[in-house]
Amino acid sequence: MSSNCGNPRVRIEPETSEQPLKRLATVADLLRLYRTRYVDVEPLKARAVFASQLRILTAQMGELPITALERPDAIEDFKARYSHRTVATVNRYLARLRHVTNWAIGRDLLTRTAFHPRGVRIPVKSERRRERRVSEAEEQRLLDACKRLNEPTRGAARLTWAEVREIRARAKAGVQQSEIAIAFKISRPLCNEIVRLRIWDPDAKLTIGDEMRDRIIGALDTGCRRGEMMKIQNKQIDWRHRWIRILKEHSKTDVARVIPFEAGSRLEKVLRRRAFLGPDAYVFGDATTGAYVANMKSAWETLQLLANGITPKRTGIRTRVANRADLAKIDLHWHDLRHEALSRLADDGVPVRELQLLAGHANITTTQRYMNARVSSLAESMRHARARRVTRLEESDAASSEIR
Repeated sequence: MSSNCGNPRVRIEPETSEQPLKRLATVADLLRLYRTRYVDVEPLKARAVFASQLRILTAQMGELPITALERPDAIEDFKARYSHRTVATVNRYLARLRHVTNWAIGRDLLTRTAFHPRGVRIPVKSERRRERRVSEAEEQRLLDACKRLNEPTRGAARLTWAEVREIRARAKAGVQQSEIAIAFKISRPLCNEIVRLRIWDPDAKLTIGDEMRDRIIGALDTGCRRGEMMKIQNKQIDWRHRWIRILKEHSKTDVARVIPFEAGSRLEKVLRRRAFLGPDAYVFGDATTGAYVANMKSAWETLQLLANGITPKRTGIRTRVANRADLAKIDLHWHDLRHEALSRLADDGVPVRELQLLAGHANITTTQRYMNARVSSLAESMRHARARRVTRLEESDAASSEIR
């Protein structure tokens, strides 16, 4: 920087397009600038996802000169290194890199893009569209597994509710706590806390298992995205009209909408259970305080394993489950619950336009991707269609006979 930059009598020359290029020597420099001037300042709902993508791109391409993004070679090398990942995953990285390149061109940091025509193409049509349905039986297994999340665990002690009740019954009958602790192989302080209801209080309204059960019901009965559902507050429930308001600022497409619910439905019971927490409480948040819960990934992974008869394993306290291979075989994502909710409504004959309004899709073609009819439902529809055709033909033949 010039020593005259602080002198008010010296005219400051505007930056030329060459000056930023000199400062941005590598791709890592450009990605860092993109993050600070775009990702960190724009009102992006997926900021954490973008930041993660930028970290991967920096690790893979950061040392390259910035001009490498103007040629296809470096990007093709990145595609080759990530060929073991799914096409959809690689496409997300390429799309982010294409946006970075276009953003840089708009600021005269690059002169051209390596993406098509005749350059790098993003093979969107090659993506395997996910059509994972959740059967009623699988749904019931997940809901049943929620009860196991309510089982009390603390440290090395593994107790069921039946054992907790037995401990309290023996203490009430006059058995010494030292004897109870030995019988159940727990410490005396832990036994004392159980007896005095300081932990694992049976009168507590909700626990983590109940939270997850309510969230599964909420996902299947509202069709909301996870982020939208977790931000629903009691004050956004209109009991007069029986609908839930999804605010514009909480919607992925920046469109406000309402989701109706029926009287006496299981969704209504969930909403009423949380009403005591107050208007500002989050319906699907913390069961005790109503506080917002941003992440439930650990509980969701544990629940999947329990529902499939697999014992969750962890390598340490407050760590995610280590059964990664088992989870890959189960192949169930939380978004599949939203997919199932909309697909069930489509199976029941809800028009695609109404599904679009319910789901909050900006484009109706996105809604059509959710309309994966079950084989049994499709077969039933075809059977009815054939029956109607036979009836029409018979009526036509009968009318012809009468004319003769």
